[in-house]
Amino acid sequence: MALRIFTSSIPAAAAAAAVSLQPAHAQTAPPAPFTGPRVEAVVGTDARVFFGGGLGYDLQRGKAVFGLEAEADFSSRARCQTLDVTIGDRLCERGRRDLSFGGRAGLVLAPGTLLYAKLGYTSLRPRVTYDGGSAGGRFRWVDRSEGVRVGAGLEQRVGRHVYVKGEYRYSDYEGGGWKHDGVVGIGVRF
Repeated sequence: MALRIFTSSIPAAAAAAAVSLQPAHAQTAPPAPFTGPRVEAVVGTDARVFFGGGLGYDLQRGKAVFGLEAEADFSSRARCQTLDVTIGDRLCERGRRDLSFGGRAGLVLAPGTLLYAKLGYTSLRPRVTYDGGSAGGRFRWVDRSEGVRVGAGLEQRVGRHVYVKGEYRYSDYEGGGWKHDGVVGIGVRF
């Protein structure tokens, strides 16, 4: 009879242990809101309007966020100037492509609000054309400038996976070129 009580209490003990473990598993913390891959669309200006898109991955630990990102920006605007009015020659810069890759580090200020700084590499490629006017001659080339980009921004969640952001960027290119960008964007974090 003692054997029967012992064997019948084993399933009861196992069930009690499983029930006591269940709540501990259910109380596991949800993933941090700024962790995971993300994709975004941006619109910005640096005396011209440009549009682009980016990919990134962030990792949140406590209130600190660290991430990597890549972005491509494009503009179809043309900027031309006459160099010598007597011959009517013109120099034009058309359509820019700006690629960047870098990292960012941030601080969660409030639930869903991230303040961050960024640092990375940037490569700018405008197409340049020259028309010699009455003097004749035409040529075109693709210019290329590489440099360093720094910036800061504020990201705000507006849904479970959707966020908006505002960002300032400064790019310093080889040969003394530079530009300031103001950017707004909308993105999705997976």
